[in-house]
Amino acid sequence: MVAGIANSQLAALPGTLERFPPERVLWAGLEWSSRSARRLRTTLEQAEIPIDEAQGAEPQCALCIGGQVLELGDGITLEVLAAGKQGAVLLLTWENFRALLPLGLDVASLEALQDDHCLRQVSLMLLADQGAAGVNPPEWLARLDPQLALLSVGADDARGLPDAEVIDALQGYNLLRTDLNGWIEVGTDGERLWVKAER
Repeated sequence: MVAGIANSQLAALPGTLERFPPERVLWAGLEWSSRSARRLRTTLEQAEIPIDEAQGAEPQCALCIGGQVLELGDGITLEVLAAGKQGAVLLLTWENFRALLPLGLDVASLEALQDDHCLRQVSLMLLADQGAAGVNPPEWLARLDPQLALLSVGADDARGLPDAEVIDALQGYNLLRTDLNGWIEVGTDGERLWVKAER
């Protein structure tokens, strides 16, 4: 799945494909947006790996925002809630487990999703854009009320992320951060949640 990941992460993916070859790829964002994206797209095409373009529903066409729904087996689904130039917003669901992955959340998508009355509490939420305040407003976090919030951000982030107001809004929530906790592994059986962290 390629959905709004950093350019440095994109650059590493072609070398990873030999070790972890995917059967299919869900692509979100502009394929020509960077040299790394173009190289990855070419590598996938040369390996004849099928590429599905992520498609979110048009907000004016549905009461609830949403697009493609991919059946992953055992009742697990991955829904594309929104897709755009920056990537996609994905919802992974398995029984009572719901994980929101706003990998390509931008302000326009955030506004549309905030108006979606079908989007409710989640078990796990990845904070958008390394914890930038513009796409992680307090009312959005309160509405989703995650059991666990994850923040993927580098130590000494060049943009000074995460923003302090986002961290303040998450007081009282379970929050794990890659800059403080290192790698984070989350497991579920559809009901319960298991979490391991490096530190």
